[in-house]
Amino acid sequence: MPVDLVPLIFGLAFVAATAARSLWLRVSTGFNPYVVNHQDPLLGFLAQVFAAIAMSLLAYFAAMFFWPGFEAKVGMLNWMKTDATQTASMAIMSAMIIWTSYAQFAMGNSWRIGIPDQAQPLRTDGPFSTSRNPIFLGMLVFVAGMTLWSPSAVTLTLLASSYIALEVQIRCEEAFLERNLGQPYKDYCARVRRWI
Repeated sequence: MPVDLVPLIFGLAFVAATAARSLWLRVSTGFNPYVVNHQDPLLGFLAQVFAAIAMSLLAYFAAMFFWPGFEAKVGMLNWMKTDATQTASMAIMSAMIIWTSYAQFAMGNSWRIGIPDQAQPLRTDGPFSTSRNPIFLGMLVFVAGMTLWSPSAVTLTLLASSYIALEVQIRCEEAFLERNLGQPYKDYCARVRRWI
């Protein structure tokens, strides 16, 4: 396998793992876990931002494979790209595919993409005892792993954009959960950090 295909394959595997989890839930329960409210201006915009980031990363790594020299034209930070950082990148991406899949399955039938109309039962065990947002944590660290593979102005911008979009999404979800779950959610927030 050509080395330049590695991050693209990892990226597609990450997307496939989430799609498989969503499909499994739909088949097993008949419920569509995609509940993004596109009528809400902020939540609809965030959904578009997440899709744009994912597509941009996949397009970036596809371009890197098909057009040698592409990295040099997009502000590559050569001093950051070494064999060691690429090895670390593969380890990070592998670990985050496993971690994120584990966190998605740990949600059981409560797994949703977006904010549902009604709050699902609060999950506080497994990965949720370490982070209130283990799936978002996995997503962010995965993007950091991709950035480490090819540190450039483009990937660093996409990493920063991911962090900002995830922070906004998390705060929207926190407000929703506090309104709907009240004190038990506040107690959980007091015990477990937002990220880690």
